[in-house]
Amino acid sequence: MKNLMMLLPVVAMTLVVTDAEAGDCGRHRRRCRPAPCATACGTQQVANNNSCAPAVATAPACQTVERTIMVPETTTETRTVTVTEYKQEQRERTYTVQKQVPRQETRTRTVVYYEQVPKTRQETYTVYETAEEQKEVEYTVNVPHTVQETLTRTVYDNVNEDVEQTYTVMVPHTEQRTGVRKVTDWVEEEKTQTYTVMVPHTEQRTGVRQVTETAEEQVEQTYTVMVPHTEERTGVRKVTDWVEEEKTQTYTVMVPHTEERTGVRQVTETVQEQVEQTYTVMVPHTEQRTAVRKVTDWVEEEVEQTYTVMVPHTEERTATRSVWDTVQETHTRQVQKVCGSWVTEQVADPCNPACTRCVRKWVPQVTCEEVPYTVCKRVCRQEPYTYNVTVCKPEQRTRTVTVRKPVCRDEEYTYNVTVCKPEQRTRTITVCKPVCKDVEYTYNVTVCKPEERTRTYTVRKPVCRDEEYTYNVTVCKPEQRTRTITVCKPVCKDVEYTYNVTVCKPEERTRTYTVRKPVCRDEEYTYNVTVCKPEQRTRTITVCKPVCKDVEYTYNVTVCKPEERTRTYTVRKPVCRDEEYTYNVTVCKPEQRTRTITVCKRVPREEEYTVEKCVLKPETRVRTVTTCKQVAVEKTRDVNYTECVRKEREEEYQVTVCDTVSEERTQTYTVCVPVQVEKEVQVQVCKMVEKTVQVQVPACNPCAPACNTCN
Repeated sequence: MKNLMMLLPVVAMTLVVTDAEAGDCGRHRRRCRPAPCATACGTQQVANNNSCAPAVATAPACQTVERTIMVPETTTETRTVTVTEYKQEQRERTYTVQKQVPRQETRTRTVVYYEQVPKTRQETYTVYETAEEQKEVEYTVNVPHTVQETLTRTVYDNVNEDVEQTYTVMVPHTEQRTGVRKVTDWVEEEKTQTYTVMVPHTEQRTGVRQVTETAEEQVEQTYTVMVPHTEERTGVRKVTDWVEEEKTQTYTVMVPHTEERTGVRQVTETVQEQVEQTYTVMVPHTEQRTAVRKVTDWVEEEVEQTYTVMVPHTEERTATRSVWDTVQETHTRQVQKVCGSWVTEQVADPCNPACTRCVRKWVPQVTCEEVPYTVCKRVCRQEPYTYNVTVCKPEQRTRTVTVRKPVCRDEEYTYNVTVCKPEQRTRTITVCKPVCKDVEYTYNVTVCKPEERTRTYTVRKPVCRDEEYTYNVTVCKPEQRTRTITVCKPVCKDVEYTYNVTVCKPEERTRTYTVRKPVCRDEEYTYNVTVCKPEQRTRTITVCKPVCKDVEYTYNVTVCKPEERTRTYTVRKPVCRDEEYTYNVTVCKPEQRTRTITVCKRVPREEEYTVEKCVLKPETRVRTVTTCKQVAVEKTRDVNYTECVRKEREEEYQVTVCDTVSEERTQTYTVCVPVQVEKEVQVQVCKMVEKTVQVQVPACNPCAPACNTCN
């Protein structure tokens, strides 16, 4: 755009110069006065009017004139511009943080529950029953009447003839063939495997540990001693004695035996019989009919259609997005450290109150320390940003569309129809009828008969009895005593010590192992199969009933500790080889044989017969029809249902209530402060500069009266 503005003055100046060079010829062509610039225009003008009839003027000569024009010129200038810059500045602000402090609170609430209460209600329902109604209905019946007609037909008689037939029979015989099957042999192969072993080695390290030194202090302590004494008590316990008893049991055994029986079965034999059959033949004939069909012609029509086009344009929008900054906070928490020491105490012997015994006792000591820790929190801030969105606006446009419309018209046409008419005919056919007859046969049946047997077995019954016994009980009674004990308090201090650490470093090693690969081969073998058949037997067994009692026993437990070892193993690989074997195959070979069969041939002959045609005539009749209607009947029934009854009860529950505690914190944040700064900028400026040019201008004739028009 800037370059275009610079070119406009140049174009204007060029037009002025062109106008000056051409003279004022264009302005004088339509006037009826002598043209002083005839030579410059290249033609002489002669007026047709009598007033312009004087002689043609002499053509003047052109002369060079200096003219001053304004020409644009681009120069570079240095200007001072005020620019706004942003500098970062650290500031502090105080903000209030709300903390939630939890506490337990007991509250009472009303709980709503529902109980199921059975109830009964009476319900009315509608049943549709069927009611019969008599109606008279007219109907059309085709009444047949018989018309006799004589026709000639071809009848086929069956003639039996013996024909010799050759057929092929597949006769089986056994052939011995040889085949090849796959047999797998196992071949052992040594393989080398690389595995990683954690090789331990010892490193010496230095660390600091806390050592507790014991400081003794005399403290008076009151303690309770359980003084034992023996009491004799009497109790009753259950003792179980086992009593054996003989019982006799009767059982049934199914003993099988074979019976020979005689039965009668039906055998079906086929008997041929000649039967005369009447059948109907549909005889076709052609009829010509006329009908009217719809024919559709398509007519084209120009239609103006309005449609909508979505015209896209770009919009610049401003939105705000959330930016999360990470802020570190330092908090303090309490950490418990458990320290302690072993203390030797003198305790009274419960078996001998006059004596004491030394007991080692662990005395723990718990200390609390405040430990600082840093928490990173995510702080959200809103940041504005600008983005471009392409928005489509609907625009209505119009276009002309060619639409094809269907126009229907009726067209008459003729077509042929093949109509079949029924025709009754008679023929004699051979029918095979099955004839059943009874044949007597004998068969064997295995029948199991029940047989009663008796066996005797022994049953052990437990008999419980009460037995009185005496036992001693040691009862301890509490007794308050006072003693002075030495209490050792642990004092913690840091002591530097040196310790050895076993560190395992991975080391690559190589080992050789044998891999067994499977080699498949087919091998024939013979094996015995034991098949179990059910057989009913009887035996007398002794049944032991378990009686539970506690028995103390000592047992050894084997505890496995992990230990890494190295071994060489053999791997079997299968190697396939082909093995030749012989097997028998039953092959059927075709064999030609001859037999004589009876063939039934059909011999045609002409026969005249009479046919009765049945012609149907329509006849209207009236009959009474029973119609069933659905009639609605109201009935009542009792329905049992369960209703939920709402009930309330009071109950207490624990609620954790958080109290809000305000806490003020100080935060340092960075602010961008705008600062006005003056800078020198190089700017291109377009200026109009005067320029002197040489222009060709036609010279004016001083004799011409109208020469004052040439400027």
